[in-house]
Amino acid sequence: MAMSTVEKQNSERKEVVVIGNGPSAIVLSYLLSGHIPYWNGCPVSNDYLNLKLEQYVKDNSLFEQDLEFLSDGLEGRSRNPVSLLIDNLTHPDADLGAHLQSKIKWRHDPSLAIDHTCLGRGGIGGVWNNLSSKQLQTVSMAHWMELPNYPMNTFRQQRRAHRLRLAIDNENTSTIDNENLSLRATYDEVRSYYIHYVKRNRLTNYFRNGFEVTLIERAPIDEPFFDDSSGEIRIPESLWKIRGYEESTKLPFTIYTKYVVLATGIPQKTTIPLGIIGEQASQSFTYTCLSGIENLLVHEKRLSKNSKPLLIIGCGLTALDVLLLCQQHSIPVLHVFRRAIDDHELIFNQLSSSLYPEYEHIKELTKLSTSSLSDWSYQCCAQSEIISITEDGTVHIRNVRTQSITEYEISFVARLTGAEITNPFLQSITSKSKHGLQINPYTYECIDFENMYALGALAGDKLVRFLQGGAFACAVNLFKKTRQTLSKTNSSLAVTCRTRIA
Repeated sequence: MAMSTVEKQNSERKEVVVIGNGPSAIVLSYLLSGHIPYWNGCPVSNDYLNLKLEQYVKDNSLFEQDLEFLSDGLEGRSRNPVSLLIDNLTHPDADLGAHLQSKIKWRHDPSLAIDHTCLGRGGIGGVWNNLSSKQLQTVSMAHWMELPNYPMNTFRQQRRAHRLRLAIDNENTSTIDNENLSLRATYDEVRSYYIHYVKRNRLTNYFRNGFEVTLIERAPIDEPFFDDSSGEIRIPESLWKIRGYEESTKLPFTIYTKYVVLATGIPQKTTIPLGIIGEQASQSFTYTCLSGIENLLVHEKRLSKNSKPLLIIGCGLTALDVLLLCQQHSIPVLHVFRRAIDDHELIFNQLSSSLYPEYEHIKELTKLSTSSLSDWSYQCCAQSEIISITEDGTVHIRNVRTQSITEYEISFVARLTGAEITNPFLQSITSKSKHGLQINPYTYECIDFENMYALGALAGDKLVRFLQGGAFACAVNLFKKTRQTLSKTNSSLAVTCRTRIA
């Protein structure tokens, strides 16, 4: 099908297109821009891995290694072997509670850079761009949130020093002096770190933020040609065609690329509806994301300790973070979730009480069912479900164990029950495969789609700590493929003359 005039004006060609602008995309861009990793020669605690590093890696680039061989036998909290390999080198003995220096050193060779661009919704950081809380902290340790060759603690110290200088200039050091760098970072620190990381490593030109991708499909872009060297008519390899629009202007764009990398995280745009009576009528006072709820509680200050309770539905991390905000601001809470309090699937039953005392405190409160502390009112309805919510803020809750129904008056609703994947381009791709996106664990290339890769949550790595391994495996494979293509092109130019077929 011929391209329209508008599409022609907005189409271009790229060697690699990365869909996403979060941590996975940032790490991959860092690698593709010519940053090459080497083992620094320091031993690791895994004797088998250490032996392989000493005998086979030595002073050679890690990009030149057999990743399957190096990662063989490693165990840990990721199902992907290369993620475990890179985690062993970047976060040695992390699962033992250690915070040791990385075993990787970096060299920058701009001549090795691969032409690429990263397309993402919103700003740098992906989902982290929308998490700006200066009070809530990440579940992971602060140094697990860092990206290659720039420690999170270095950034936090530099940021604190900069704020201290500003405070001294303004003769207001009281808030800075009392700050300590905790083991876990705030959402705002992580968000700022990713934005600064892109600027610091001069990756800004590789990112196009505020771009919505709507379609990815195979699209031949060239005509058949006669290959003089073989005497055969050849059909050029088809490219990936990526279509979408810029969020601010709504102008469409089309990009053709040989390689496409899906680094979108878990696309979450629409929260799963409850399917209850009055759900539509209660939309005006229902919130479904942390940033909106934080704005309601902290910035607009529309609730106080004397308000009717905020109804929180769900018991995942976001719900617990909202609970923490409510506790900090003495806002009464009515908390409803379907699981039993001792269910191991609940997140607060999976976290260490010593590392996460605030979540442990919430866990203890849920066991009391009703708690009226000196400055906070909390009521828990475990193993319960919402039956209806009226327009005037009356909610009916049924205990699924006893089937008893109770009526409450509420102020607002925080519906935090998970989200549906709404990326149409992702659905169009997976619909062509019976098994969804299956990846090669050593290259992260999609098994059913040549020259398409999937990183991060799409590949099973949901913790930032393990994202580097996927980007690393993908980059290694892309470097090998582009090198082979360049070699073939140079050979072809020496012996081949293309004759176009009319």
